[in-house]
Amino acid sequence: MGVFFGQESLGMAQIRGNGVLVLTDEELFFKMWAPAKELSIKLSDIIGLEMPKSFLSKTKFKPLLKIMFKNQKKQPDAAAWLVGNLSDWHKSIQKTLNLSK
Repeated sequence: MGVFFGQESLGMAQIRGNGVLVLTDEELFFKMWAPAKELSIKLSDIIGLEMPKSFLSKTKFKPLLKIMFKNQKKQPDAAAWLVGNLSDWHKSIQKTLNLSK
């Protein structure tokens, strides 16, 4: 589970929301329950990882999982989530990226 903080290219007016965040061998996939939203990021499009305490001027005063990636228009973009076991998520994504390159 993760709390979605938004997608950078869509601006600051997005609503945070709970949903399911899944890492597979090919993608990072998020399905938000309400409002309904899906975001699929191919691992080959991920260009960086960070752990900031805020994203799009929103914070829970805890580090977030921030993924920088190339969006469908192949432009730089980013998305962030509040997740449990942040260090495990970070390590798993790094390990998966190293294996896929």
